Parts: sequence; C-alpha cells; structure tokens
Amino acid sequence: MSLSADIGSVLTGLPDDFEKGGVVAATSVLHQRANEIRQQRVNWQSYLQSQMITQEDYNFIVALDQSTTPESRANLLKQQRLQSAKTFFNMLGHISRDQTIQYILILIDEMLQEDKSRVEIFKEYCRKKKESVWTQFLNLLNRPDGFIVNMTSRIIAKIACWSRELMEGSDLQHYLTWLKDQLRMPNNDYIQSVARCLQMMLRINEYKLAFVAIDGISTIVTVLAGRVNFQIQYQLTFCLWVLTFNVDLAKKMSKYNIIPILADILSESGKEKVARIILATFRNLIEKPDENEIKRDNAIAMVQCKVSRQLEILQGKKICRS
Repeated sequence: MSLSADIGSVLTGLPDDFEKGGVVAATSVLHQRANEIRQQRVNWQSYLQSQMITQEDYNFIVALDQSTTPESRANLLKQQRLQSAKTFFNMLGHISRDQTIQYILILIDEMLQEDKSRVEIFKEYCRKKKESVWTQFLNLLNRPDGFIVNMTSRIIAKIACWSRELMEGSDLQHYLTWLKDQLRMPNNDYIQSVARCLQMMLRINEYKLAFVAIDGISTIVTVLAGRVNFQIQYQLTFCLWVLTFNVDLAKKMSKYNIIPILADILSESGKEKVARIILATFRNLIEKPDENEIKRDNAIAMVQCKVSRQLEILQGKKICRS
C-alpha cells in the first residue's frame, strides 16, 4: 500500500472536525472579552448631548442596541440599511474612547455574523460615498488596544471573504502583513484570533497568492517550529493545508522544510485533530503536485521523518477504539 493510501486509511478513522470553528471561537481571548464588554451598556445619550454623534446616529444605535433578537435586528437593518453603515463609520471616526469603540465593533461583528450578506451594506454605502470600505478599519489596526485591533481584524476578514468583490492591492498587502506580524509577536494573547482570520483568508486563491508573496509561509513554519499550544498547531497547520490545494503552491512547499516540522508535531501531539490536519496536509503534498519527482521527494521526506511509524501508531489507536 502507498504512503498516500496509508494516510487515507488512518484519516478515515479520525474525527472529522476541520470545519468546527465554534470551539476555537468560544475559547479564544477575543470571544471571552467580547462577552464581557457586551454586558456593559454605553450611555449613548451623553454622546448626543456632547454633540459627538448626530440625532440620526443616536436614533439608529439606540434602536439597534435595544433589538434583543436576530429577527428584530433584521427588521431594523432592512428598514435602515445604509443608515447602519453610516452610523457605524461616523461613530468609529468621531469617538475615541476605547470601551465605546470596542462595543461598536462587537455590534458590527454580530451584525455580520448573523447574516454574511450584510457585508454588502458597508460596500454599498462606501460606493455611494466614493470611499474605500477598508480605510477606517485598516486605520483601527494601529490602535494600541489589543481587543480593538483584533476585533477589527475579524471584521476585515469577514468583509474580505464574504463580499462579492475581493480585497486587493495595497489594502490586501497591508492587512496580510499585519496578520503575519501579529503571528510573530511574542506572547500575543490574541494569536488564536489572528490564526482564525488567516484560516478564513487563505481559503481564497487570490489571498493565498498574496500571502505567499509576502513570505507568509515562512512565518507560519517558524511559529510552528517554536513551542505553541495544540490549538495554534491545529490552526496554523490548517492554513498550510488549504494552501496545498493550489497545485503551484503544493509544489513549492518542500523548500519551507514543513515536512520535518509537521512530522515532529505529529510524533509529539496527543491531539487527534492535530494529527488529522497534519496527515491531510501530507496527503495533499503527495497527491496535489503535478510533477512525479516532487511527489516522490515529498514521500521520501515523510519516510525519512518516520511518518510511517506514526501511521502505524495511529492505526493501532483506531483499532483499539473500534
């Protein structure tokens, strides 16, 4: 039996949780902080009285804040579609207090999470204003507050991935470079959230190519080679896995030394979801390149890194569970 078939056999016996992002979200620092911040009410009246927001923006934000169900929010956004984007952009531009900015970003994120098509509200509003949808969000990435920049990043990823029009040019390079730099930041409490944004972005081929162009693969591999927890191992290997679906990128992966690094993680990790995503990546490295020599070299590298031995161990665990 070939190494690829051996990997496929083991994969069928491991839990399939590639798409379960909910567990990641629920345990991340960003999600926990968002829950805490969401419980704190903002005194919108004080912003109106100090003329920091208009009556129009006040009316909308109070109505949204008082809409406690997805249905009531949907009705409000249907009635005041472009007003929602106008109010959010106005408030992000005129309010400086961190706690209020945090709260506004949570409202935007919830709005998008409930209905992916709502990203087009922001695009439509900015088209009418002849402005870029990205400018204010990218500027927020410069704020010193960790929650603000990472919640902003999450919103950017959703608009970039769920919109009919892709992010491109200097805006895309700026954002992907920011994500790459955040991965390399020592002791980043929000690294799960950074990795989650990359997991979303790298599903899209144009974003894959842009990320590789800024040497993003090297950064992922460097982080994986260090001591990171199993959740980050899973998320960053997921990023490598989705990259390997591009044939040209799959051919180039060997130069980044990813097989020895992932083989080490495979031998040390006791987590099935980590093993599964590593094996799925290995299978792609054997199957996706369109040159037999590259496929063979990758398979030889896996044998040299004792991947076959790990497959035997995992196969044994599979038999024990059955």
